[in-house]
Amino acid sequence: MKDEKFNSLFNTINPNLNNINHTKKKNNNNSNINNNINIDNKMYLSNPVVTKVPCSINVLSSVTQSLSKCNFSTNQPNHFLFSKKMPAKVSNSNGQSFQKVPTSNSNWKMGETQKILSGKTLTFEPSVFSSSQLHQFLLGSFPRPACIISTISPEGISNAAPYSFTNLVCSDPPTFSLTVFKNPDGSLKDTQVNIDASNEFAVNLISDWFIESAHASGMQCSPDVSEFEKIGFTPKPSTIIKSPLVAQSPVNYECKVSTRIPFINREGKETAICYMGEIVKIHVNEQVYDADKATFKYENLKALVKLGGPLYAKINTVVDPTQPTSSSQ
Repeated sequence: MKDEKFNSLFNTINPNLNNINHTKKKNNNNSNINNNINIDNKMYLSNPVVTKVPCSINVLSSVTQSLSKCNFSTNQPNHFLFSKKMPAKVSNSNGQSFQKVPTSNSNWKMGETQKILSGKTLTFEPSVFSSSQLHQFLLGSFPRPACIISTISPEGISNAAPYSFTNLVCSDPPTFSLTVFKNPDGSLKDTQVNIDASNEFAVNLISDWFIESAHASGMQCSPDVSEFEKIGFTPKPSTIIKSPLVAQSPVNYECKVSTRIPFINREGKETAICYMGEIVKIHVNEQVYDADKATFKYENLKALVKLGGPLYAKINTVVDPTQPTSSSQ
């Protein structure tokens, strides 16, 4: 019943989507990247702003309009996103480009109202969604840091798995938040079992040079199998906790659990647990961090942002809204 209600709410947008597709096909030979389609007095970009890149070049990339400040194309920059002259690209040691660009509305003045999407706002009660639909909606609507959580069992078996409900939540004390859901059958994940036994875990940032193995670490493995060995991660010793670090990651945190917060649904069942882990040691590769300037080299960090489903967004463009824009741009 929930699925039927969910689907019926979205059916109202199908006519517009069909009209867009029909018009795009009709005008395919005459359109270019700057043309727009006018349907029912609403403007739509004639070309999509989402680029999906195959994993063979070390990235799964998908970009939504909310990330339009970033250019995720692997070929030419999407100039129409900025209405400005694009600066020259900077290539890192691997020859991949990285750009720092002005904001898309650099002439904005304090008090001026900025863009509001012309589309209809869809409003839902969370109960309209099934549990899995709501889970995927939340993941897809808010991009998050992409990371692997590594732990170790009481028997000494190392575990590594990607997690989506994660984030930094405080700097004093430095704290990282990790939410671990139960398995569909109600059993505990190995990560939770290991954390409950040791009160510690490690956070390993995912960069695009090992996205394939990072994503594969989400596979189901029995507790007596180490993902480090099965997937091919290189273990790196921690200095305070026992959990190993993923050497492929350019940034690692060693964390000790300070708080546990169980989540109980309306049926009275515990569905997940949130761990607040105080960061007790930080590891960062000098190729991505300049200690003298206390700044990150984002062109080398090549960080990924986790989107919905299996999708990640590659960050190869940054925007600094505090940077003044020259008249030549």
